[in-house]
Amino acid sequence: MRIGFLIAMLLAFGCVKDEGNISKPNSGTGTTSGSGGGTPSNGTEDPLASYAWHLENRGQSSFSASGGIAGEDIKVKTVHSTLNIKGNNVRIAVSDTGVDTDHADLISNMLTTEHRNYVFTQPSRWAGASPYPSDNEAHGTAVSGLIAAVGWNGIGSRGVAPSAKFAGFRYIFAYSSSETEASMLAREIDQMSGNFDIFNYSYGYSGSDFINVDPSIFTQLEYGVTNQRSGKGSIYVQSAGNSYTDYYDLCSGPAISCQMKVSGNSNSSADQASPHKILVGAVNAMGLSSSYSTPGSGLWVSAPGGEFGIDEPAMITTDISGCSSGDSYRNNNYNYFNFGSNPLNPYCDYSSLFNGTSSAAPVLSGVVALMLEANPSLTWREVKHILALTSDNIDYDPFNNTLNHPWGFNLASYVYDVKWTRNAAGFYFSNWYGFGRVNALSAVQEAQSWISGSLGTYEKTLNTVPNPDQWYYDSGAINLAIPDEDATGVEDRIWVGHDFIIEAIQIQITTNHTWPGDLAVHLVSPSGTESKLLNINSNIFSLGLDANTLLLSNAFYGERSVGYWKIKIVDGSSAITTKDDGSITGTGSLLNWKILVHGHQSPSDLVKPYPVTMLSMPSGSTSATNSPIFSFAHTTSLSNLDHYEVAVGTTPGGSNVKNWYSLGQANTTLQVTGMSLQDTTTYYLSIRAVDNQGEYSSVQVKSWVPDF
Repeated sequence: MRIGFLIAMLLAFGCVKDEGNISKPNSGTGTTSGSGGGTPSNGTEDPLASYAWHLENRGQSSFSASGGIAGEDIKVKTVHSTLNIKGNNVRIAVSDTGVDTDHADLISNMLTTEHRNYVFTQPSRWAGASPYPSDNEAHGTAVSGLIAAVGWNGIGSRGVAPSAKFAGFRYIFAYSSSETEASMLAREIDQMSGNFDIFNYSYGYSGSDFINVDPSIFTQLEYGVTNQRSGKGSIYVQSAGNSYTDYYDLCSGPAISCQMKVSGNSNSSADQASPHKILVGAVNAMGLSSSYSTPGSGLWVSAPGGEFGIDEPAMITTDISGCSSGDSYRNNNYNYFNFGSNPLNPYCDYSSLFNGTSSAAPVLSGVVALMLEANPSLTWREVKHILALTSDNIDYDPFNNTLNHPWGFNLASYVYDVKWTRNAAGFYFSNWYGFGRVNALSAVQEAQSWISGSLGTYEKTLNTVPNPDQWYYDSGAINLAIPDEDATGVEDRIWVGHDFIIEAIQIQITTNHTWPGDLAVHLVSPSGTESKLLNINSNIFSLGLDANTLLLSNAFYGERSVGYWKIKIVDGSSAITTKDDGSITGTGSLLNWKILVHGHQSPSDLVKPYPVTMLSMPSGSTSATNSPIFSFAHTTSLSNLDHYEVAVGTTPGGSNVKNWYSLGQANTTLQVTGMSLQDTTTYYLSIRAVDNQGEYSSVQVKSWVPDF
C-alpha cells in the first residue's frame, strides 16, 4: 500500500532510551537562545569543535564514558586549515523535520528565502515558508549543524562544510494520516527538486519489511541527476538506516513470542535501490561499523555516525535552542552536557547524543560540498567515482573476513557474509562499509585534479523500442524450486551482451516463496565477483517478492558487464512461524529475474553498434538439424545497420557448429538449419549486429538443448 511510503518513514537516528518517563525540566532558560558555547574566543575558536571526534579524532570521549581511537576520522581538518576549502558557494537542501531558524550557529549559513514547509496542504505555500520544527523535533537542526554549522565564530562546534549554505525543508511528519497518497507523493517529489547542489535525506523506512515506491519517484531522481545543477546533476545523499538488528510484532499481544527478530538490509526499501542516490552507512569513533548501521549491497560509502553518547561517543552538533526544547529536553536524564549543567553548553543549544546513519549522511553531504568547492564542474557520477576511489578500507583483515548472522540464525556449511570483497576491477567493496569510510582530504585532492568527462557517457541497458522502460535482459518464465534449508540453493543465469564499464547493477526478482525473509540472493558477475544482495534469515516481512522488488549492488563497480551473470537463491530455514491467522511455511520457487546494467562504454567499444535486444527462443527442440525458431528486435538505426550475423556453437559466441553468416536485416521468424546436432547437448545461438563501417556489436546469446 502506498500509505506506507510516509507512515512507515523513520528518522535514521538511534534513540538512547525509551523517553516515556522523561519529565520536562524547569530550567528557567527555555526560551533563551544564548551563545551555546560560552563567551566567543576572539571570534575565532569554536570551543566544542575539539570534542567533535569526526573532525579530528584524538581519542576524546565527547562527554561519554569512554573515548574513541585517535586517527579514526575523516581527515577534514587539513582540508579546512591547509587547503582553505570549506564549502563556499555550495547550496544544500536539508529535507528533514525542519530547522531552528534562530540558532546562532546556523543562521548566517541559511538560505532563508529558500526554506520550505510541507505542513501546508496547498503546494503554493510550501516554498519560502518557515521550517521551524515542533518543540522536540530536533533531528533536522542536528543534521544541519553537522553539515554547515558556522566555523570559527567563537561558539559551539562547526560543520564539515562550515561555509556552505543550506535551506531547511520541514518534510518529515509534515502530513496527516487522512491525506491521500497523491498529496504525500507530491511532497516527496517536490523535495527532490530545486536549485540545490546536494539534497540530504537523513531518513528512511523500517528495515523490517519490503517497501515498494511509486515509479514517479525514480523518474524525478533521474530528472534531478540529468538536468539539475545545469546538467551536471544534483547529488542525493541518503542514510542507509539503523536496522542492523530490529524487531516487529508478528502477532497481537505483548508476548515476547510475538516479536520477530529482524536483520535489516538497505535493499528492503526500493527507493534505496537507486544508483542515483548515494547511500551512507555509519561508523563509530573506534573505526568500526556502528552497532545499528543497516548493511546492504546498495551502500556507497560510510561516514561517522557514532554510538549512543553514553558509553561511547555519539556526535556533537546543534540542538534546538533552549533547555526546554529539542534533544536537551528529550534526553536530560542521561547526559549532563545536554541540559545546561556544562559551562560549554549553558543554554542547551548543542547535543552530544545525536547518532545514527542520520549523522553519517550529513557528514558525507559536507564532504561532497568540499569536493564541489574544489571542483564545481564535477557531475553526480564523478562525485560517486571519486568517493569510491578515495575512501578508506577500515576494519579489514584478510585472515578474519567472514561474518555470522547477527541473531545467530546461521546455516550449516554456508558463509553468512564477508566484510570485504575485491572485485575484478580492483575495487574493495563491503556490504557494511560500501567502498569504505569517506576520506575528505583524499576526496578533495582528487576532485581538484579531476578532468571532467573522464567517465564517458552514462548508459543503461533499457530498450529504446518498443518500450523505453523495458529491461533488455530477462530470464523469461522459469520455475526453479528453491530447496528448503539448503546451502546449495538454486541457480540460473542470463547472458549480457552489452560490454559496459559497470557503475551499478540492479536486478528484479519474482518468486512465489511464502516467506522471503528466509532467502539470500547472490549475484555473480562474468568476472567471478560475488555479491549478496539479501542475506539469509533476515525475517524481513513480505508474503512474496514480485516484479516490483528492486535490488541494487555496487560490488561490481568498474568491471566489464559482458558475459554470463548468475543468480543464486538460498533458503536459510525450514522453520514454521505461527501467526494469528495461520502459519508461514517458507517454501517456493524462482519464477523470473531481470538484470539492468548502469555504466558507460569503454573507449574501444564506442564505435560499435548496439547489440540486438529481445532475443527470444525456446530452450529445447526435437530437431537434430535445426535450431528452434527465434526472433529479436532492432536496436540500431537501419540507416547505419548493414546486417545481422548468427552463429551456433557449443560455447557462447562460438562457431564450431555453424559459422557466422548474414541474416540481412531480418529480425522475426528465423531458424538456423542444416546442422548435425547431438542429443541432450547444450548449444548456443549467438547474434551480433554489423554496421556499415564494418564494426561488430557485442553478442547476444540464447541456449537450447535438443532432445530427440
